[in-house]
Amino acid sequence: MGVPENIEEINDPLRVAEEWLKQGRQVALATVIETWGSAPRPPGSHLVVDADGNFQGSVSGGCVEGAVVSEALDVIAAGSPKLLEFGVTDETAWQVGLSCGGRIRVHVRKIGAPEQGNLETLNAARLSRRAVLVATDLADGTNSLLRQGDAVDAAMNDAVEQAHRTGISRSVEVGGKTLFLNAYVPQPRLVVVGAVHITQALVPMARLAGYPVEIVDPRSAFATPERFPNVPLHARWPQEVLRADVPLDSYTALAAVTHDPKIDDVAVRIALEAGCFYVGALGSRKTHAARVARLAAAGLSAESVALVSSPIGLNIAAANPAEIAVAILAEVIQSFRLRGFQARDDAA
Repeated sequence: MGVPENIEEINDPLRVAEEWLKQGRQVALATVIETWGSAPRPPGSHLVVDADGNFQGSVSGGCVEGAVVSEALDVIAAGSPKLLEFGVTDETAWQVGLSCGGRIRVHVRKIGAPEQGNLETLNAARLSRRAVLVATDLADGTNSLLRQGDAVDAAMNDAVEQAHRTGISRSVEVGGKTLFLNAYVPQPRLVVVGAVHITQALVPMARLAGYPVEIVDPRSAFATPERFPNVPLHARWPQEVLRADVPLDSYTALAAVTHDPKIDDVAVRIALEAGCFYVGALGSRKTHAARVARLAAAGLSAESVALVSSPIGLNIAAANPAEIAVAILAEVIQSFRLRGFQARDDAA
């Protein structure tokens, strides 16, 4: 499973492809569709190439890019897609440097002018944090965009739903065709309510794990740049921030750690209403029981309140702020990575 790409990066290959098409360039898109062993880039990773050999992105971390660019130039000239495979037992792969013990399969197709609209729609959806899939026929390179809620063939429904939830890109067999479902899901992020000691340990760890972090705390003495350098801080009440400046969504995790119900309760309620993939709140079981009663009195259903993780974090017997931060981050990652797997197991 790959980590969702950050489209806001200027070198995002699909943004580059869109810009090149607007400039009238001929463009090919190479996509990792399958990996084995220690391949360095996950399925769904892209390399975009123009007719002059300029490229952006990566399909192997540098191992086979040269060979893929060469094949992409042939695809641009001929117009027909290619399916490439590199592995350590392949003499060609050895020549291009894939000696890291893995194998990869790469699909290369030309992006024609008629697809420019689809690419613009795809990038717009990614920028607005909406999940979207691109289903590509590996035989002829034709593709279609599938957004959450779009009607799909019954034979594809489970695979499409699973891809939207988990962000896993993979191939499926449908009606005698092999389709690659490339899942583009928003980058998961973490909103922490409470500029406390736990948060000081949690922020750098979350960033290392690929989670952008924002902090909300109306207590201006706590939410200071000196205590949290280079972190987006919102020294206002959660209800003022989470419905406007930092709108929550199903790819957001929220951790409420002020231990003050006047602050934490409203944040938890907004997070549950927004469908955040993780909602955790600091406190003992006794404290949480009182919180459950307050949330129920505020009109939340028992099913919704049951989604709150409290005591917060995986149970690792954490004994200090840094260890609690480790437990919180571990539970956030677990919650995101296992999205949709229970539904799949139940259907099996």
